[in-house]
Amino acid sequence: MPGTDKITIFYDAMPLVLSAGRAVYWPEKKMLILSDLHLGKTGYFRAHGIPVSSAVLTDDLRRLGHLIHEFKPEQVLVAGDMFHHRFNNDVHLFQDWRQSYKELSFLLVPGNHDRHMDIDYAGIQVTVTPETYGLGEIHFVHEMQAEQAGRFTISGHLHPGYRISGKAKQSLCLPCFIRGRHHLILPAFSQFTGLYTGASAGHTCYVISENKLFEF
Repeated sequence: MPGTDKITIFYDAMPLVLSAGRAVYWPEKKMLILSDLHLGKTGYFRAHGIPVSSAVLTDDLRRLGHLIHEFKPEQVLVAGDMFHHRFNNDVHLFQDWRQSYKELSFLLVPGNHDRHMDIDYAGIQVTVTPETYGLGEIHFVHEMQAEQAGRFTISGHLHPGYRISGKAKQSLCLPCFIRGRHHLILPAFSQFTGLYTGASAGHTCYVISENKLFEF
């Protein structure tokens, strides 16, 4: 089964482009959508004596920059957990990176980590929305509680993964998008996260492997 770097799905004839770069592009709104960037997580681990390289964050921001250059959005929306913990040097790295994209509007639908952050969002040119943010038929929330007919919900939080098992008891867990009838759960954008495999049953999964998407 050949993979592809992008797959277009539809909700009421409205296209949404899933990218193997762990994000979604909404052409109608010229919006790039992602979740669970977890800025500051590597700094948090280092502050607690666990040697995690800041190159993890640098690579996440490099991938985000690549998606911005590819899709050329006018706005970027983060569906929660843009930040991981208290202000640390990783946030300064984001501030420096943000200077290269001053023309872009950044929206943050606050997640469970963001609510505990003491950050000057205006100072880093990020607009914080209500916890449920609607644009036409699409609603954004960090953690979806239940599907609602008549609207399409895009969320994050779960860091969804899909487990592929082999014949010799070996298995591999990969990040994925989970598509339901009225919802889409995004993979964690940061590569420095765990994966939860308990939400994929009964849904279509778009699994990410080596910069390609595979439908299961």
